[in-house]
Amino acid sequence: MTQALKGKLALVTGASRGIGASIATRLARDGASVIVHYASNRARAEAVIKAIRDAGGEAEAVGADLSKAEGVTALIDSLNGVFGGKFEGRLDILVNNAGTVEYGPFLESSETSYDTHFNLNVRAPVELAKDAAQRMIKASWGRIINVGSAFGEAAPLPGVTLYIASKFAIRGFTRGLSRELGKYGVTVNAVQPGPIDTELAPQPGTEDHATMTRLASVGRFGKPEEIAAAVAYLASPEAGYTTGESLTVDGGWIA
Repeated sequence: MTQALKGKLALVTGASRGIGASIATRLARDGASVIVHYASNRARAEAVIKAIRDAGGEAEAVGADLSKAEGVTALIDSLNGVFGGKFEGRLDILVNNAGTVEYGPFLESSETSYDTHFNLNVRAPVELAKDAAQRMIKASWGRIINVGSAFGEAAPLPGVTLYIASKFAIRGFTRGLSRELGKYGVTVNAVQPGPIDTELAPQPGTEDHATMTRLASVGRFGKPEEIAAAVAYLASPEAGYTTGESLTVDGGWIA
């Protein structure tokens, strides 16, 4: 295990599976103590924690429904007590990974679809970043990393209009906040994944999977570990001069 993030505390939301689990695992491998956030499936979060600890890392689970304001508050309130309180209220790295998407034509979307997308994909990251920034400013160091989407830069496929709108919002939030926090030693960046091989993605053999594969210059879906590697760079001390950026990791999907 490397020690680039030794002594740092990281929070990864939506870390019980897929991209979030890979990010949590990678940051722990790089030495960070990682809070593995999950929405409802504690068993999955515990499996991620076990894998991290078995590899010699440090991790702890915290559950909260970030689609609701009280869930965001509960997660924030838990930060002072994690790892026995040894970090004394500090948070060094925030990775806003939790998100959701509903598929289908915009004209057929439900009355709740806007809230579904924006409460989790935008409001929760904004509120968590606001709290994290105050903690990071005190330490004169911090990394806020928003996991957006290639859909935050382009609209290569139809049927996800509100999701696209939410990810464009995150891209703008990333840029705006970077301007405010740079002078305090806090960077704000985003990683924008393209099609990634997770259980939530279209599965091999389906028309959607074939179409998305065809659009990628490299001719395949990405791996969660490839997104985690991008996040690890942005979280590292070496990335102190990189801020306000949205790093698209999509295999050339929207090139």
